[in-house]
Amino acid sequence: MMIRAQPVKSLFQRMSRIVREASAAVNKTVRLTTEGDGTEIDKTAIERLADPLTHMIRNAVDHGLESTERRLATGKPKTGEIRLSAAHRSGRVIIEVSDDGGGINREKVQSIAAAKGLIPEGATLSDSEIDQLLFLPGFSTATEVSALSGRGVGMDVVKTQITSLGGRVTIDSVAGVGTTFAISLPLTLAVLDGMVVTVAGETLVIPLNAIVETLSLSPSDLRLVGPGQQVLCVREQFVPVLDLGVELGYRVGSQVREGTIALLISPEEGVLVALLVDTIEDQRQVVIKGLQESYGRVPGVAAATILGDGQIALILDPNDLVQNVSGEDRFVMQKRAS
Repeated sequence: MMIRAQPVKSLFQRMSRIVREASAAVNKTVRLTTEGDGTEIDKTAIERLADPLTHMIRNAVDHGLESTERRLATGKPKTGEIRLSAAHRSGRVIIEVSDDGGGINREKVQSIAAAKGLIPEGATLSDSEIDQLLFLPGFSTATEVSALSGRGVGMDVVKTQITSLGGRVTIDSVAGVGTTFAISLPLTLAVLDGMVVTVAGETLVIPLNAIVETLSLSPSDLRLVGPGQQVLCVREQFVPVLDLGVELGYRVGSQVREGTIALLISPEEGVLVALLVDTIEDQRQVVIKGLQESYGRVPGVAAATILGDGQIALILDPNDLVQNVSGEDRFVMQKRAS
């Protein structure tokens, strides 16, 4: 299986040519920067991402970036910037195409959608709802056919192709600043760096990029603040504790002993949660095996992997575990110890 996992570098390199050709076609000066091209995903996914990424890059050059005259008039550099990045985040692979253009003209998008009968005239839509109109079949803001636009093949094709990979596409756009299209793919198509841990005799893998810090504990480090709720004081901040052995049903009742390990994760900005494990065994790159097709969605579990000794280990999604297994209400932070 490791042979099938490849860096996205080859895919990103192809996009350099696409940027050159597209920018020449519309007479714009564009620079492409890449980040995370060592991120690995399944070879099949790399092949199938070529078309949607090509479309997104062309779209960014043609629609996202302003003309040279417009950029100079608004105080921007003559050269437009397109950024292509890849990373593993919270149990998924995220590929982003960003531009530093003018952002989505949502008023224009809504007007075109209404003119095409896709939405009622005068409909009240949120920014997110307007952005989603771009994915409707045949939708285009181009007013004339060019080498890049106006042929009736729009972002709906991109969305269909990404969906076929089990992924999704989201948009983040700020007027005058730029637009980011983010492709999120499941771990079934990826490898990731993971921390191998044991809990109640079971071997688990936690994505390394989800871990902020590791601490070795003793029972006296924990405080009880409510029925069944323990906290750990880290640099004058109360950090809620989640015993993975209890939450995953491996044992009844928290069993903190000398040397118990706390893995600090940050499910949202400014918030920490401590996941308790018994031991840290190793840090390694693991190949992903999806579970949803056979077992459906399991809260807190992203996928599984087969370790070098043939042992099967679950790969946890820490953020999902915090939100769905224990409930968000248990994790209201008290920022400072009194």
